[in-house]
Amino acid sequence: MIGRGDWKAYRNVAESDLEPIYKQKEQELFGDERMKARFVTFEQLTLASLDAQTDPDFKLLVISSDRMPKVYRDQLQRLCDARPYVVLRFVPPMHVADAQVQTLKEIGLELQDCLQFRLDDDDCLSKDYIRKLRKHGDTLWKAHGVFAVSFPTVIYSVIDGPTQGLYRWFNPFLGVGVAVRHPQRTVFGFAHYRIPTVMVALTDPSVPSIVTHYGMNDTPRHAKEILAKRGMKKAPRDELDRLITRHFDYLSETGMKAAGFR
Repeated sequence: MIGRGDWKAYRNVAESDLEPIYKQKEQELFGDERMKARFVTFEQLTLASLDAQTDPDFKLLVISSDRMPKVYRDQLQRLCDARPYVVLRFVPPMHVADAQVQTLKEIGLELQDCLQFRLDDDDCLSKDYIRKLRKHGDTLWKAHGVFAVSFPTVIYSVIDGPTQGLYRWFNPFLGVGVAVRHPQRTVFGFAHYRIPTVMVALTDPSVPSIVTHYGMNDTPRHAKEILAKRGMKKAPRDELDRLITRHFDYLSETGMKAAGFR
């Protein structure tokens, strides 16, 4: 998507100065090499993880840019049309929260009736994510109304570069799979790390997720010292194998490679 959100390029930029940034992002986001890689992660990790959910009762809003070249729009359309749980929209530059609210209205949903979760197109969820999120949501909805849920156990996969490898990372309220129930604001209306400072928040470490880092977004490659400072430790293979068997056994060989497991 091209537009405001929690992306660094748009911070502290006046509306009148955004078009040059949009043009720059078109060149960066829709380059052939990047698009090829993102379609692999989106299909083999993100969609594969949602296809495999033990609780299939959910909707995924896929929001992309109307500036995406037609060949990629058509490819994305085919992937999404094959999945009844997906609602796909191509939107002009706008804030991602506005795009979310607009799409919800189009499909007849209100924020007050939703427990929202967020994902990037290179994230991968445990097959039990929706089931556990619904369980926590049912309890918190009755008790608090406004609340958030995070699953902080992360396998952080650095695909290339000097720190390539698989890391275990306990990181509450990282963006992957973070969920919010709020009657007026979307999950993208909060800086994700600040969410537990403004509402009742629950963390469940029993459900891991996979975050891949290809160096193709606004998160730079980190030095070894930075990874260590953040508490990221190389994951033992036997521990990874147990997590894969329990939570990610749906991954194809292509998906295992895209996740850095091969």
